Amino acid sequence: MLNGLLERLHPMPQNDLTLRAPIAQARETELRTVLAEINQDPAGNAILPFAKHDNLHFARLLILEGPDHPDTYDSSLVLTANVDGPVTVFLRQLVARHAGGLDRLYAACPDYPGPRRRSPGTRLAFLQRQRIPSQAYYINTIGRTAAQIRQEDRLQQALQTFLNGLTAADVDSARRLRQRVVEFVANEPELAWALTARAQPGLWWRSWEKARFAALVALGLLIVAWGWPVLVTALLALRWRESQDPELHTRPALSRLNQLRATEDFAAHNPFAAVGYVKPGWLRQLTARALLASAQVALRHVFNRGNLAGVPLLGLDGVDTIHFARWTILDNGRRLLFTSNYDGSLESYMVDFVDKVAWGLNLIFSNGVGYPRTRWLVHEGARHEQRFKDYLGLHQLINQAWYSPYPHLTALNIANNEAIRDGLRGSMSEAEVQAWLARL
Repeated sequence: MLNGLLERLHPMPQNDLTLRAPIAQARETELRTVLAEINQDPAGNAILPFAKHDNLHFARLLILEGPDHPDTYDSSLVLTANVDGPVTVFLRQLVARHAGGLDRLYAACPDYPGPRRRSPGTRLAFLQRQRIPSQAYYINTIGRTAAQIRQEDRLQQALQTFLNGLTAADVDSARRLRQRVVEFVANEPELAWALTARAQPGLWWRSWEKARFAALVALGLLIVAWGWPVLVTALLALRWRESQDPELHTRPALSRLNQLRATEDFAAHNPFAAVGYVKPGWLRQLTARALLASAQVALRHVFNRGNLAGVPLLGLDGVDTIHFARWTILDNGRRLLFTSNYDGSLESYMVDFVDKVAWGLNLIFSNGVGYPRTRWLVHEGARHEQRFKDYLGLHQLINQAWYSPYPHLTALNIANNEAIRDGLRGSMSEAEVQAWLARL
């Protein structure tokens, strides 16, 4: 509760948006047609052209079946986005720029205002009502904007072109080559911005974050100091429940896996979405919420510079391969929705987590029905690699539409481009210059 209150008082430079709107069963086919049209060209389609938003990192649209499917129809349309700045600003942009597109997209949703009631105000009010909070949210690098990523990518490409035009006679030392590069940038009006320092979160925001972290740590220590008998009892009860959890190992159908794989690997990174049921009982419910709240503190204040759970997954410079991720509790605690944007193939994504942070997977997901049996929350579980992969395959969702503004860039590319820009300023030793030039 305190974590959520502090979040609202002072939002992040990047924020997550999740909208979930119920679908009228008779109009689902119509909605799928609209989503397919969007997905043909997520950047520039006529319905919701995501490329018109410079403050948008990633966006996805998916149809989520209800918790009692197929006995009860309760499907919903889910839109998730990762945006720079306040979410409300982004929602106002959607309404101002894509009123007709929103009308087409949400026409299948019974709660969307009818033609006679539609106005910027009613559309915005509808979107605000569909918002649901995420319990934990990961940002690869806090403060790095979508506009900055695209700008620094153009800078890297321009420098590559410039260097390709040089000959050996133009360069007699690494320092001289760097000087030539800096002079080139300074003399190009469209690149001169790169000689200024990158925008960083301000002093007030950084001070607030430190105070926020200190308050949350103090609260955690207070809970442990005064409530340790309850915590120990709960841990023992959890251990007993773990030993009683049924082993529900079912392999997903090959046709289903082929359907999922057919929607992946069209860019340098991929979207992932999965939903599963939380194990019944108040103990599992409280445990899941407490672990997600703790994860949010760590993700926001500790693992916020391209390093998830302290493990540099694949990145050669210690850069994590996940751009954004979030965990959202649904249906009054019955289910958990996980979405992420990651580099490379799903196979490498899963293997890296199993090999390097299986304990973290267990902490977050072991409260899910069908998850491989754990011991003391962190042991075993995902270490049973094939069972874990089968578990994900059973719960993975298809994204009906997905948008990335920089589909050719991995997280490592983005971090490298940022370092190239930083290297245009200040003094460097010969060794530092050579290391910087190697990035080019």
